[in-house]
Amino acid sequence: MDTRLALVAAVLLVGFGAIAAPIAAPAAAQSGSAVGFSEAQTTVTQGDVATIELQLRNTDQATLQIDSANQQYRATLRVRDGNGDGTVSVRANTIRGGSIDDADRFTAGSDADTVDLLTESGMSDTSTVTALDPGRYNLIVSTNKTSVAAVLTVDEPEAGGSHVNVIAPNTPVIGMENDPVTNTSEIDADESTVSTDATGSPLSAARGDRVRTQFGVSGIGGLAELPAPARNLVYATDSAPTADTTHTVQTVPNETVSMRSLTIDYGVDDNVPPRGVHQFSPSDIDVLGVDETGDGFVDRSVGFAIQNIRTSTDGRMTITFDRPVTVSKNHTLLTAYEMRNPDTRGAADVSVTLHGDRSTHRERGTVLYGPAGNGTLGYGVDLRPQTATGDVPTAPLAAVDTTYEPAAGGLVTTVDTDAFATGEYTLDVTVGEAAPPSVPRVSFSESFVIVEPDVEFTNQSVSGTSQLPVTADTNLAPGGSVIIRVTAEAPNGGISQVLNCVATVESDGSLGCEFDLSSSADNFDIEVSILRGESTIAGPTKYN
Repeated sequence: MDTRLALVAAVLLVGFGAIAAPIAAPAAAQSGSAVGFSEAQTTVTQGDVATIELQLRNTDQATLQIDSANQQYRATLRVRDGNGDGTVSVRANTIRGGSIDDADRFTAGSDADTVDLLTESGMSDTSTVTALDPGRYNLIVSTNKTSVAAVLTVDEPEAGGSHVNVIAPNTPVIGMENDPVTNTSEIDADESTVSTDATGSPLSAARGDRVRTQFGVSGIGGLAELPAPARNLVYATDSAPTADTTHTVQTVPNETVSMRSLTIDYGVDDNVPPRGVHQFSPSDIDVLGVDETGDGFVDRSVGFAIQNIRTSTDGRMTITFDRPVTVSKNHTLLTAYEMRNPDTRGAADVSVTLHGDRSTHRERGTVLYGPAGNGTLGYGVDLRPQTATGDVPTAPLAAVDTTYEPAAGGLVTTVDTDAFATGEYTLDVTVGEAAPPSVPRVSFSESFVIVEPDVEFTNQSVSGTSQLPVTADTNLAPGGSVIIRVTAEAPNGGISQVLNCVATVESDGSLGCEFDLSSSADNFDIEVSILRGESTIAGPTKYN
């Protein structure tokens, strides 16, 4: 059966037909209701989310009908303009099936507006995740008096290359391909790449900068709308039902807790707990400790403090400690242990409680089983950093932000180098068989090295004037900013000055400021420092 979704529109205007024309009419006709599209044609990649901009005049609601050309699929949506601005942005996810909720497939771009799925037919198999077929689709937006049409084109996804660069903090995603500190690798499906600079070494990033990587895997925008399994309260490394695997718990208290016991409850709301919870023992625990830097690795192990373990057949297990275990505010408690999954699919509720002497931290979340939980990003898409020795963080996405940006080629990741120790790392992405059939099966690997920030002053001379130029070269990413601080003290307890200047790193790695002292620079003992945030990365260095 052809299940292609055709976003079709039949035009029914009184006396006239129109295709996606912006709302416009003579003044005498402005009192009537009208609807339209902002664009006559919208293009989206198969598996991504299409954004359909609607215009409404003198009405706050309309119907968007979706028909396939062969009449085998039909959906009807009700859209409502909740803030009266005359527009509604409909986000249509071209991914469907599996555990994806219908309410998540058609949504409004603004919290003030609403989009509701009224009826849908032609979806015979909803057990697996699929994408709309590529091709031309048509849209209908209508009221009881008027109707207007537009076209949606769905293109096949492509496997592209990988592209890694070093950027300053807060650099937006768009435009990354023009950044000067960059490596680009072309890749075909099922091949791997490792980025290097011109010398054959992995790209170098100073701590505090960000490593941004574009992976050319398109057609997963709809999946990227879903929460990443590896960011859940509990993450099953192998999400297959009944699989013997590793479960990882990550929880961050909002106040410091002197933990005396830790409870993990899989039986929330009478959920089916994992098999063998009642047999859980200390030998099943692989990792138990605190991540203090945010890189997903345990910095302080607390496994030595385990006193005993209590379990129950309803899915609860409690680890008690022989001494208080401090988990500071905004630090992450991590534990990874062997567990057998229950025979179920989809999301299951779970709760974690840190019992303290004076405070208790409770968090309720989910764990995903089946295809939805396959891979750190879900549905067969796996992303994880690892060290040069192959160590993977217990919480693999702790220091990695992800976004899906079609204009940047697909999946875009940003690694916070502040969280990691210096050294060499790789960032690996694979798309496995749990992904929708339309998504290209690819494998990428990009390498980078994290080093300490380095600044070298290029001119330490002073002149006989009040002007003091300070210049330096740095390994910080272009576009980043630092504070250059000049401390000038007159000998024998005279005038003392502290001057600050914000300098931006240029594309060639240079930076500089010019200071105006109260008198000739050679009348002062001068020291220069360079700060980034609260850290001094250069100096104080004497200038005379």
